[in-house]
Amino acid sequence: MSTRMRTTVSLPADLVDHARTASGGNLSAYVEQALRAQQLRDAAPAVRAWREQARNDTEEFTDLFGEDVA
Repeated sequence: MSTRMRTTVSLPADLVDHARTASGGNLSAYVEQALRAQQLRDAAPAVRAWREQARNDTEEFTDLFGEDVA
């Protein structure tokens, strides 16, 4: 289990009201889920670049060694 850190943030009241209602009583878990989803969205460009590079590498190996490499 990862270490937990207590923090304070300031948010618009309507957003907090919605999050409290939608969280079913576990606001921390709700916020964590939202932040993890954003973390994945932030990483998407790097993942796309990596996949593109891997695709290019596969094409290069296929050129060198034939179709069964990929």
